Amino acid sequence: MRLGAGLGIALAVGAAGGGWWLPAGAVLAGVLALLAPRDGLPARVAPLADGARLMARLGLVAVFASAVGVYLLPQYRVPVAAGVVLLVTVADGFGLALPRFLRGWVLGILLVAAAGVVALCLAIAPERGAGSGPGFTGLFAATAVLFPLLDRRKPDRWLAGTVVVAAALCAAALYQLGPVRTGLSGAPLADLLAAVDGQAIEPLLAGVVVIAAVPAALGALTEARGKLSRPLGSVLCGLVAAAGAVLLEPGQAMLIAAALALAEVLVRSLLTLFARRRDVRSVLGAALAVTLLAWLPPGTLLIAVAAIVAGTLVRLPSRAPAR
Repeated sequence: MRLGAGLGIALAVGAAGGGWWLPAGAVLAGVLALLAPRDGLPARVAPLADGARLMARLGLVAVFASAVGVYLLPQYRVPVAAGVVLLVTVADGFGLALPRFLRGWVLGILLVAAAGVVALCLAIAPERGAGSGPGFTGLFAATAVLFPLLDRRKPDRWLAGTVVVAAALCAAALYQLGPVRTGLSGAPLADLLAAVDGQAIEPLLAGVVVIAAVPAALGALTEARGKLSRPLGSVLCGLVAAAGAVLLEPGQAMLIAAALALAEVLVRSLLTLFARRRDVRSVLGAALAVTLLAWLPPGTLLIAVAAIVAGTLVRLPSRAPAR
């Protein structure tokens, strides 16, 4: 669901940074997701890991809310994004969650939509613009952007399926638009439909984005709140996510979400090693996370560090279970 909610923004940012290496970036992002530690941590270091997770998930909420604004009502992107954050904040405050059977329906709709987009791209000969995009090193930038959209809580087979779908959609978009046009697009999926004469189904695309993004934003905000009590914890998380959705351009929100997600992996990997666990996967995960962070703009790294510090301070006194 995260992939369907955020790919409409990540395609442009990833193509701008990774060019033709974008599909390979999806594969490398899957490798990092496999390396990321999933086990619990000792209580003495748990607040730091919880703070990193809190901010990483709130970064995703801002991205998903922005995606709804971009594809539903682009001329009113900011108020629509703020409205999405308000909606999921209220829903989380009341303890609402998407039922399991509805999640299954949403997943089915997203898979059908993805298959349709790929089929359209392959059925119509592309008219690519000039330019070839970044070279091999663009692989790392593309990986960094796509990584936040992979849900590392899912079983490995689900993760593998998500990577395959992401790589297929990225490859289809690049085949039809080329990396330069994709990277310059504000709404690459809408431009993709325009390139294959599919403007008539753009409202359907907007509906699919809403169906994916709103539940994904609710899930991310609920996970961010964690053990913070309702409704105060929901409101605090909602305010932070709303600030990101309103103040940041969609591409900027995607880059900051990438920095926060990679920083979370780095923090958890280092804390796992600090707990005196001989974990080769944590060493490899930390090394890859540092490599990918180096390819993000320095400003996003500073924001990620400040956000994690703030998130840790919030988590320190918040060890009571949620109501």
